[in-house]
Amino acid sequence: MSKAWKNRPREESYTFNPAFLSSLMCDYVREFCKAKGEACPITYIYLFPALSLHRQTRNRLPRRTVTSLYEWIQENEDVLVDLPRRCRALLPLLRDGAKFALHQQVLEFGEEHRMVIGSQKGHFTPGFLGTVSSDVNEAVAATRFLAKWFAKSGSETSVLSGWGVRP
Repeated sequence: MSKAWKNRPREESYTFNPAFLSSLMCDYVREFCKAKGEACPITYIYLFPALSLHRQTRNRLPRRTVTSLYEWIQENEDVLVDLPRRCRALLPLLRDGAKFALHQQVLEFGEEHRMVIGSQKGHFTPGFLGTVSSDVNEAVAATRFLAKWFAKSGSETSVLSGWGVRP
């Protein structure tokens, strides 16, 4: 792990611990694979949390995947302003989450640079979601939405380009 968890601020260690992020990634990959019918690009694993965990962005996401990703981004360009900083800040935490997911076999590498669901369960169960805060439930719902939305929005290159990200 990148930094001893006991040395992290309490909020960070509770919200951004590897097990939570691993489950978030697992939900994302599962929903993406279901919607697209193919493995999930690993680059999305490092992008979606900067959107679903950021309350201001999450609250502005559309309710349905029929909304054009690219039109929505144009109408909400201000969400891109802080996106690079959020992605960079989350990177070491997401690396820990990905390592945990791979070690626990809830995610596996597919062909090329893609992720697939592993042999072990790692997603959020309805029972768990019934015991956590509305903020966590909203982040999980946004994660699942983003997976479906990205899956329906074209190629990996197009989706990343829309967000201003280069692979």
